[in-house]
Order: sequence, then C-alpha cells, then structure tokens
Amino acid sequence: MSKLEQYIDYINGHILPFIDYNALDRSYQTAEKEYAKGILNLLHTAMLEQYGDTRLICGHGDMQEEYAVVPGVVQGKNTGEIAIALLKIDLLSSGEHCQTEFLCKYGVVSQGNSDLPKALSGEITARYLPYDYCYTADISGDIHISKDRLPDGIKEILQTFQEHTAELLHNENSDMDMER
Repeated sequence: MSKLEQYIDYINGHILPFIDYNALDRSYQTAEKEYAKGILNLLHTAMLEQYGDTRLICGHGDMQEEYAVVPGVVQGKNTGEIAIALLKIDLLSSGEHCQTEFLCKYGVVSQGNSDLPKALSGEITARYLPYDYCYTADISGDIHISKDRLPDGIKEILQTFQEHTAELLHNENSDMDMER
C-alpha cells in the first residue's frame, strides 16, 4: 500500500467521519478559527505519521510517491472565505495541484464533482472559487506556491495551527470519506 493510500485510509477511519462539520463551518467565521486550526493540526499530524515526514520532493527520487494528498488552507480570492482542504499534489511534476477536497458544513466536498447537487456546487463556487491555497507540508520543487506571497488569512492559519487541538465526535458517519 502506498503512503498516499495509507494516509487516506487513516483519515477516513480516524478523522474525517468524526469532525463536527457545522462547528468547523462556524469556526471559519470567527477571528481565531480555533476549531478549524485544530482539525488542520489533526490532519497534519496524521500526514506526518502516515508519510513518515512532512517534507516531500517534486521530481523523481528514491521511493517517491507520484502524488500526495496533503492538508492545507484555501481562501476565496473574491470573498476572502477560508476553508481547510485536502490538496492533491503531483509530485512527478513541478508540484501541480490537481484536486481539492473542501471541508465545509456539508462534509468533504470534492471540487468539480459532477454528481454534486447544483445548489451545493454553486455555494462552493460562490464562497471559494477562484482561490489561493497552501499546505502544511514542505514540498520542495513546487513552483506554484510562494509562502511569501500568501494572503494574510492563509499565513495566519499556517503559522498558528499547531498550537490548537480539536475534539472529534464519537459517532461515525461514513458518508464523509474522501474518495481515492
């Protein structure tokens, strides 16, 4: 099993089904964004455990994964709205970002999923698209991210998320699983 598969299996089994998505959405609207930062910290810690490191490299290397799913933050360019996201990065290229899973009040919502109800797709588009993004991993060789030029909302979350923890729910809802 690849490290990517291990990470997805882990977060599907231990984190995503137990997030209070309504609390997460409310947290996005607060100045501190405490619950959102706590969830990002849980996803980041799981990435460290499952990948064995938070440093990944674009390009070919020993035991290199083709893709990585990494936790991150998106911020709508038009609205300034923030969301925690799972970002799929092509490690065989120059860090091409090729998929986004938004964590919102509806659960884990995949950008561009043609099966989404039009109202939900429209809400995601209105709140977040187009967006800036950054992730918690350190991916050398990614030419698409400049941590010096990120919007302030993303910078603040990435600088402070590790100071926060979040309580997960104890009831399981398997509909929140991220697709592979």
